[in-house]
Amino acid sequence: MHETRNFFIIVLLIIASLWGLAAWFVMADPFGSAGGEVWAQRITATAAAVILAALTWYALRVEDKLPDHLGDTVGPVYFEADGLSFMPAVRVREDGQAELQVYYQNRYENYCLAIVHLRPPRDGFIVRPGAHDLHFVFKADGGEFGVLHQPIAVPIHLRGEVIEVELAAATRFPRSHGVVLRKHEGLPCGSLTVDWDQAFRVGVHEVSSELELVDPCTLHLSMPSEATEVMAGPGIWKHEILQPGPSGSRVMA
Repeated sequence: MHETRNFFIIVLLIIASLWGLAAWFVMADPFGSAGGEVWAQRITATAAAVILAALTWYALRVEDKLPDHLGDTVGPVYFEADGLSFMPAVRVREDGQAELQVYYQNRYENYCLAIVHLRPPRDGFIVRPGAHDLHFVFKADGGEFGVLHQPIAVPIHLRGEVIEVELAAATRFPRSHGVVLRKHEGLPCGSLTVDWDQAFRVGVHEVSSELELVDPCTLHLSMPSEATEVMAGPGIWKHEILQPGPSGSRVMA
């Protein structure tokens, strides 16, 4: 966040304002004749106070309190679920293993519980034989930016192709949203009904394709041409926190 910078801007604004008051109402005759040096100080102090006041207003009322790490990573287009921005993508690791990655960032100061649901086509990527829909279930601290990694196998006929995946998500802020840290909202996506008291279990889970999705959006995922059709390892998911929020960091799941 920008507290230190904003603090110095406000201090400079106070100094410029006091300097301007002194130049206008203390030096020489405030409403009569004044020398060129006094007028130079009046103009300089007034201009500095106006500029610093504008900077203070921008810093406190317009500027985001945290950078848009998600936009810097995946581009300006991503999705939104009531305060949580996110974007799924498929990447290939150095060892050749393809991963389904869900990048996310919390736009608010309080933590949230989140579920991102993906419904690929029947002949889409594989996590485990017979599995279909995927539930990404996780907690995001206030302002946090992170990514969930899920290794996948890509069938030969899909390498280099683009598949259509249905996408829905749901979030819950147990302590309310709090202060907005980032103002840019992502695109709306579908939703799903969640029993938060019973169903929240952190991890990546395969769920029934019969689960009802409400107005899901369509996500186009590119399957890497160099991806393997088999899993190189046990296929265990990982939660990586790339930038902790202002409240601090958490241990990766």
